[in-house]
Amino acid sequence: MRLLKITALGTLFLAVSGCANFRDRRWGPCALGGAFIGGALGGVGGGLGVDMAEKPPVSKHDIVAGVGAGTAGGAVLGALLGHMLCDPEKEAPPPPPVAQAPPPPPPAPPARGTKIATVGAANFDFNRADVKPEGRDVLDHAVKVMRDNPDLHVTVEGHTDSVGSVAYNQKLSERRAEAVKRYLVRQGIEPSRISTVGFGKSRPVASNDTEEGRAQNRRAEVVAD
Repeated sequence: MRLLKITALGTLFLAVSGCANFRDRRWGPCALGGAFIGGALGGVGGGLGVDMAEKPPVSKHDIVAGVGAGTAGGAVLGALLGHMLCDPEKEAPPPPPVAQAPPPPPPAPPARGTKIATVGAANFDFNRADVKPEGRDVLDHAVKVMRDNPDLHVTVEGHTDSVGSVAYNQKLSERRAEAVKRYLVRQGIEPSRISTVGFGKSRPVASNDTEEGRAQNRRAEVVAD
């Protein structure tokens, strides 16, 4: 029976030692095959060892115990050895996803009364309401702001210089405001989001006594509501 105890202790020691040196592997068929082969060899060796180590007569019980201990120890050692030698290594876990910075918040819509675009003197000919190509470039900024803020409504305010009657300039300022609205609508802005008003020559921003001043007064402004 001493041989059985020694065999059991040795098996336990080797098993613990083997576990301490495992690489990070997945348990697979190599461990299973190793356990089967190790158990068979250990059982044979355990039975023979008891028969040789114990003084005769050797009881059948001692031989069975030796076979059992050898089978158990051999199976454990075989499984450990097979696992260490050829079971596949565990795949490394994928790296954690890189945290993406949140997108910047959209710009706040323009405050009420903000002038989004001004179609000035260089964009209107004298006594005309048509917007020149240069003025369309200016209005494209207003188009972008309105696309970025789909709830934004604007008023297009038309203005003139002081040359001509009040009634005539009133109609001219209204036509200028409508011309700007038509351009915005052609760029895809809903007509319901655009109001127009003409102020004629009642709201100059410069003196009408000079050509330069009158040119500044010929304008249309897109204002946030």
